[in-house]
Amino acid sequence: MPPAELRALGYDLNEIGEGERILPTAIIEKFVAGRELVPPTPGSTRPIAETRTHAGIVKVKRYAFGMP
Repeated sequence: MPPAELRALGYDLNEIGEGERILPTAIIEKFVAGRELVPPTPGSTRPIAETRTHAGIVKVKRYAFGMP
């Protein structure tokens, strides 16, 4: 639930910094060739020139809160 929704429900949120989280699946990016590699546009029929797979580690904002 987004922080604004929790605040609206009466929770007192305090941002406590950033952290990292491992996603349950990898991030997959596909690119088509041109002057440089670019993501394909929706509905494009150009062949995929390269597929990159990332570990799925993302930065997140962390919050602490007390019960209302």
